[in-house]
This record gives sequence, C-alpha cells and structure tokens, in this order.
Amino acid sequence: MKQIITFLALLAISTSCSKEEHEPHDDNELITTVKLEFKPVTNASLPTKSFFWKDTQGDGVMDSVDPIELDKNTTYEMKVSLLDETKKPAFDISKEVEEEGDVHLFVFKSNPLSLLSVQIKDLDKKGMPIGLRSEVKSQFAAGTGKFNVILKHQPPVNGKAVKTGKEEGGSTDVDVTFPVTIK
Repeated sequence: MKQIITFLALLAISTSCSKEEHEPHDDNELITTVKLEFKPVTNASLPTKSFFWKDTQGDGVMDSVDPIELDKNTTYEMKVSLLDETKKPAFDISKEVEEEGDVHLFVFKSNPLSLLSVQIKDLDKKGMPIGLRSEVKSQFAAGTGKFNVILKHQPPVNGKAVKTGKEEGGSTDVDVTFPVTIK
C-alpha cells in the first residue's frame, strides 16, 4: 500500500511539473513610454513631430503626456514606438510587437471622431493590421479633442486565433490618451 501511495505521489508531481514546462507563457508587455512620431506627407516642408506618454516607474501612474499639435487638413505618416524604461538600457518593445504581430493590434480612437482618421499600414503574416505604422489625416478645420492609443495583446486561446483585426478579445498592454489640438 505504501508503494502505491508513493507511486501516485511521484506521478502527480511529475505530471504537474511537465504540464508547467510545456504550457506557453504569453505575458503582457511592460510599457513605460509611448512615442508617436508624425511625419508630414502632404506638406513635406513641415517638420516631423514627436509626442510622448510616460510612466517611467511602470506602476500604471502616468508621469507625463505631451499634447499633440498637428496642422489642419494634413496627412501624416505616424510611427508608434514603445519602450520599457525600467530596464537599463531601455528595452525597445516595438521590435517585439512587430515580431509578434500576429498577436498584437493597435486600436486608435479619435474624439471627436472627425478630429483624426487613421489607416493602419503594417500587417502581420496573416494580413491582419498591427498599427506600428499608420497614415493619419487631420480634420479640415481647427479643433481640439483626444486621441486614444490602445495596444491589444491577442494570443491564441486553446489553439484558436483571437486576433480578428478588432479591439475585442485578448488583454490590453497599454491604453493611453493624448490631448490633441488641430491648428
């Protein structure tokens, strides 16, 4: 009887260990800095502008956010860069998001809706949007509002793809809002 109990205990331990070793770990990214870079397309003589959102401690408390100021009726190439500055040197998460594009999706929301329109230009290997590179058009008239940038982490669940190109599903790596002025 003692041998059977010992065998069952060892079997339970070995099964639980091997299960842990083979389960995939797909954790969310720690993002302390979001950089939005706007390069003018319609008026190339305008300078490229960069705006930052920062949570340098990585504790979920924003340290600073730059107000976005763009010219009216202008098309921009927007590039999103992500950093984890809790590491020294800072870790560029943008590369990881690009490499794992099939499980990442940027969602951009403008309020009011007419303030900015966004068309994602980069796609994952299945042809689904990622959002590290986009085309942004500012509205025709001056105005103010907000621009929400969300990075969704959408790994497969039970072997089934979650990423559909829509915000639903998965978890959120970052959700930040920039104030916007169109002049």
